[in-house]
Amino acid sequence: MTATSDTPVTITQYTDPMCTWCWGAEPIIRRLRVTYGNQIRFAFVMGGLIEDFDDFYDVKNDISNPGDVAPHWLDASELHGMPVDTEIFDTDPAYSTYPASKAFVAARQQDEELAHQYLRSLREAYATQVRNINRRENQIELARSVGLDVGRFKTVLDDGTAQTEFQDDLSRTRRVGVRSFPTYHIDGPTGEKRLEGFQSFSNLADALNHVAPGLEQRSPPSINQFIAEFGPVATQEVAEIYEFSRGKATQTLHTLAEEGILRKELRGNGFFWDVFNGNANRS
Repeated sequence: MTATSDTPVTITQYTDPMCTWCWGAEPIIRRLRVTYGNQIRFAFVMGGLIEDFDDFYDVKNDISNPGDVAPHWLDASELHGMPVDTEIFDTDPAYSTYPASKAFVAARQQDEELAHQYLRSLREAYATQVRNINRRENQIELARSVGLDVGRFKTVLDDGTAQTEFQDDLSRTRRVGVRSFPTYHIDGPTGEKRLEGFQSFSNLADALNHVAPGLEQRSPPSINQFIAEFGPVATQEVAEIYEFSRGKATQTLHTLAEEGILRKELRGNGFFWDVFNGNANRS
């Protein structure tokens, strides 16, 4: 069974570029990509986490302004393992998640796969690089970095088409009753499954097996090959892909860095790793 079957297998993630639990799901998404390859298709629907902090209050986490998000990010990071840098809340916090969501939609109108790379870049920039992804200059720079046509990107941001499609995403999210991010809807030839909230690889693999029993799992490439394709990657992503403890992943990556194979970069409370020669085609 492949993504070109009459009934393709699709994982739809209802999400937001600034949601820390969606950022924490990145290792799981990458493991799914590595394990299933082109047997599955990903789709991302923008759910609109915060329209305006002036009208927002998260009762569960007692969040009413951007500064309140910092301890929530740190607590979540301890659990999901992805690095965060809370300096953004002192220097240049976002007061809405809508502009960044609309930027993703502008990218999606141009090229779906590049848009997925763009969404990853948006998440990474806000969570670990102290860059406000609502700012137009950052959105354009990231669009250029993943290979999008910047002229077309700016046009759909400005002519209203990205805004219209973003509103369609919001309507779809509300229509199906999504209330937490990430939420997954998985469709396949033998049915569909919905999973709400942060999910393990095992949970998502079980759901895939339910909707598409014929899917084949493949072994991951070498760590060097994985990082060459996807880098820079966080320590937790290597831990997830290779089923290492965080300690073993850290030790393995440090050894590769000492051997001159990888370079490391400290961001916030964790490290990212990349090969020295980089790679132009990343997912």
